Amino acid sequence: MPATNTTSRSQRTAIMASKLGELEGFELHIDCRSPGCRGERAYAVLDLARYHGAQVTVAQALYRMRCQHCGRKPPRAAWIVTGPVLNKKVRPRRIALLSTDGPG
Repeated sequence: MPATNTTSRSQRTAIMASKLGELEGFELHIDCRSPGCRGERAYAVLDLARYHGAQVTVAQALYRMRCQHCGRKPPRAAWIVTGPVLNKKVRPRRIALLSTDGPG
């Protein structure tokens, strides 16, 4: 198993276990991947912390989320994205948290 896969898996596991209140400056992008749905949506993690509570983990917040358009719960794909608050000169970085395979 290549070291990069292990590192990515460890990083994903650590992010999913992180508390929302610890991730200031990040965004959570989700997509329910349901046919006819609106596609990817972005939420500031601090807004999610205000709604769900700062002590709630990323995994718990994802599990609680429901698509407002089709009602799917939880989303099929999710990414944590470095937001512009962290560094405006660096391109945002996306880290896949849930499966990013095709729709359906």
